[in-house]
Amino acid sequence: MKNIEVDDELYQYIASRTQSIGESASDILRRLLRLPSSPQPFVLVQQNTLNELKELVTEKSLKKPVKNDPETNLEKTVQRVEKVLKSEAFTQESKNVVRFLMLLSALHKADPETFSQATESIRGTERTYFAKTEQALLSHGSSVKAKQIPDSPFWVVTNNNTNRKGLIVTGVMEFMQLPKHLIERVKMLFV
Repeated sequence: MKNIEVDDELYQYIASRTQSIGESASDILRRLLRLPSSPQPFVLVQQNTLNELKELVTEKSLKKPVKNDPETNLEKTVQRVEKVLKSEAFTQESKNVVRFLMLLSALHKADPETFSQATESIRGTERTYFAKTEQALLSHGSSVKAKQIPDSPFWVVTNNNTNRKGLIVTGVMEFMQLPKHLIERVKMLFV
């Protein structure tokens, strides 16, 4: 057996981890380091440690959804839109432009990356509906009215008729692959 020097603080730490009377420092360290109780060649110890780490990673990946998992993002987006649609603020709101902005904000919060991609593809024949700055939208004509989508870096043209607002928001929802029944429900709010 080899002797090693440790400072007082480390010695106290090891001693505080004693689980039974007579447990040696080697036994305590083996337990804390998750090494086998009997000495084994280093290669075997290393392989055991690797196997344990693989098991931990597998367990964690089964418990926790992957951050950019499309199914998880879709579920989160549907839940956020449903929450907005059921909220008192939304149902009591009489202005379509405010409801339009509330839905766009919910879509952005739920999945910013896909929302950003949607804004690039949703356009009118002669008009851009989304931009990162107000000036970018105002440059398309003197009659353009733009508002910032709450809690997002995006601006949207808001002086479209109610039907067009519905087409814009449902276009984003379709791009984000939300369920058809939810898209139809939102479409009916803007007729």
